[in-house]
Amino acid sequence: MRDDEPAFEALRDAHVAALTGSLIDGVAHGPGGAGYVWSRSVPDPSLNFAYGVRRPEQFAWAGAAALGRARTPAFLARDAEEVALLRGLFEPAILRPARWMVARPPPAPSPADGAVALQATPAPGPDFEGVFVNLSDDPAVRTHLRRTYLPALRAAKARPGLVRLHLVLRDVTGPAACASLYLRGDTAGLYNVATRFDRQRRGLGTAVTVAALHAARARGATQVFLPIFLHGPTGSASEALFARAGFRTVCAPALLCTSPP
Repeated sequence: MRDDEPAFEALRDAHVAALTGSLIDGVAHGPGGAGYVWSRSVPDPSLNFAYGVRRPEQFAWAGAAALGRARTPAFLARDAEEVALLRGLFEPAILRPARWMVARPPPAPSPADGAVALQATPAPGPDFEGVFVNLSDDPAVRTHLRRTYLPALRAAKARPGLVRLHLVLRDVTGPAACASLYLRGDTAGLYNVATRFDRQRRGLGTAVTVAALHAARARGATQVFLPIFLHGPTGSASEALFARAGFRTVCAPALLCTSPP
């Protein structure tokens, strides 16, 4: 990590602050700086996890915090040292690597920006939803997105100091790719990057990501971050997509789950 790049804790806290009020509902604080992030609508461990857990009493508190919200305990470890400490407390059923990536938005306009519609509202619109829920050709995935993510995104409320910006890229077929920016001061989080499954492998995901970087720069952001959780070949493909758009990996945490997601 370079001297000018943010530490894991700073990225984690910016991530939680960006999504609180939409995909994340709150953070519970426990002993010794431990915390538990939770989502009311979305059960996925990537949105329901404990952090800062290193000791048995913190582990017990985090387990109770998760089970009290009907969530399976999961733990975000910042590095290999924390993974080893958590493995001393339990044997994870799943260990999912993650990447925290950062980009400096370039000042030049993007050629694709003219095809991108921007909506500065807490909740995204119908075109965005139509892309987002069709990012996979698996009916089970689409059902999961409709039942969990869409209600959370639709219920998003305005928050002081936070600007939500939703982008939709259109091609000859109509809305084809989407992304969301969550801007706070000179920092922005990039989320919900998706391409319709029938429009993938055409560079549209990269194009909407680049457009988001330019939109962030135009609104005063000097840094854009995003977390991705690697899962099979799609995880590696996502990391490569964002690298092509100018992101670089600055932290490599891991999500340890007590049972399969």
